[in-house]
Amino acid sequence: MLNSDAWIKIINLLSELVVFDTQTFESFLRKLIKIVAQVIPTDSCFIYIMDREDGKLTLVGSKRSHKNLLGKIDMQPGEGITGWVAAHKKSVVLTKEAYRDERFKAFKELPEDQFEAFLSVPILDKKGVIGVINIQNKEVYNFTQEQIDAVEAIVKVVSSGFEKNILDKKVNYLENKLEERKVVEKAKGLLMKAKKISESEAYAFIRKEAMKKRKTMKEIAEATLLVYG
Repeated sequence: MLNSDAWIKIINLLSELVVFDTQTFESFLRKLIKIVAQVIPTDSCFIYIMDREDGKLTLVGSKRSHKNLLGKIDMQPGEGITGWVAAHKKSVVLTKEAYRDERFKAFKELPEDQFEAFLSVPILDKKGVIGVINIQNKEVYNFTQEQIDAVEAIVKVVSSGFEKNILDKKVNYLENKLEERKVVEKAKGLLMKAKKISESEAYAFIRKEAMKKRKTMKEIAEATLLVYG
């Protein structure tokens, strides 16, 4: 059972966390993991965020050192325990041998199969699932109902921070696409004049160079402006 000191610390950390306008999403996730660790002693904590357009779940936060994997581990609703939780909007509690559960999916990049206990909780807002948080322990661990309720309550309080991040990313994506379009248009015009080619040929040239050099079309267009501008 959580004592009063633990609850005070959790409340203080939560008060910092809900002011997500003043911090980066990475800082937001680190603080959330820190709060969860106050509720449940955990060897590992993974946080996934859902793209509501395609339902894909992407690893965005980790208690352990997996920075190189953040943004690169994806799951679909229904895939693995994490995907099952997202699809059914229900928590999964496994006190031992989590790796034997029929829903379990191991990743070569993540040593999840080394964990016995597994608590997976959906992060919900008014529109539904926005993410999933996984708490794992190497030893058998009996999660109490108080701990489960506390984690579910915490992620409900901070769910708006996840929605804000998704909206910010969409805005940034659209802004980048608009900027890319402007630069590509300018580059096409210069190529058409310099090489005496059509608009479609100029576009095809930029696209081919981007694929060949493994660069974005914006980067190739910017280089074109430097050469021909």
